[in-house]
Amino acid sequence: MDKLKEISDDELARLIKSGEKNAYQQLFKKYAPKIYHFSLSYLKNDADAEELVQDVFLKIWEKREMLDASQNIKSYIFKIAVNNIYDFIRRKNIENAFNEFAKDNYIMQSDNTWETVVFDEMQGVINKIALKMPEQRRKIFQLSKIEGLSNNEIAERLNLSKRTVENQLYRSLIYLKERLKRESLTVLLLFYIYYW
Repeated sequence: MDKLKEISDDELARLIKSGEKNAYQQLFKKYAPKIYHFSLSYLKNDADAEELVQDVFLKIWEKREMLDASQNIKSYIFKIAVNNIYDFIRRKNIENAFNEFAKDNYIMQSDNTWETVVFDEMQGVINKIALKMPEQRRKIFQLSKIEGLSNNEIAERLNLSKRTVENQLYRSLIYLKERLKRESLTVLLLFYIYYW
């Protein structure tokens, strides 16, 4: 391990690419503090910065076979960090927007025309997407989210195991969430409030 302290980044990259864990640990020791301070300057939170460091180095190890020893590994590490910071901030902004929206709009009022229109829009989009699901999955989704049946009641009605119902329901929500990303943010937020 001590010998690794003396070798170049290029050599560390070459060793990591071949699966050398000691080289990977040495790279972590060398650059983790730098990435932590860099991340902290943007994220302003110790726990978030530490999590980001872990994500960056996990990504390096998972993609070690793609490392190019002829490239600057320091630049490569910081590029991953920057991308992760952007992703993190974007995710936080969406979560904050959702929390604000949920706080202000969770209870729909019958006389609020705008909310009714947006809710109807979401229902229309979801119904259209649901038609493309496999028949059994679509039935389970409708019985659960539209008719309000419990998983046990659905399992009994369709003669399925409760685990199958849970699995199909989860898959239907993931399917909808992925396709609703193409819709307006408001529709996506309402989906989270009323279905997820």
